[in-house]
Amino acid sequence: MRKFKIGFWAVIFGLMGIVIFQNQDFFMAKQILSIDFIFTKYETPELHRAILFGGIFLTGFIISYIFTLIDRLKFRKVVKSLGAEIDSQNENITLLINELESVKGGSSGNNKEKEEKEEKEEEEEEQKSA
Repeated sequence: MRKFKIGFWAVIFGLMGIVIFQNQDFFMAKQILSIDFIFTKYETPELHRAILFGGIFLTGFIISYIFTLIDRLKFRKVVKSLGAEIDSQNENITLLINELESVKGGSSGNNKEKEEKEEKEEEEEEQKSA
């Protein structure tokens, strides 16, 4: 998938380069960008159209990044709260399991813990021997 993305973007940039190269007269023509507010008027010095296109593209990219950044921060907060909720529910589950085991009179929970410890010790010994 990574190679596909690299190839895809290479094709896109290649096509953009071809369009710009074939239309150099249009992109290299100088133009003034003027903004007329009610109280004032602003004009840029003569710039190549390619620079104007690049500046407008960069401005749009920054604006879209800011809007998605706000959403990403909201989603990160939601993920953290859901993670905390999962942890609290896991704790409740273990408490209920322990309570159930104590009501039954068995200590299978301790046996599970012992089995897990033994398995971990065996894995560590295998890793040391390997």
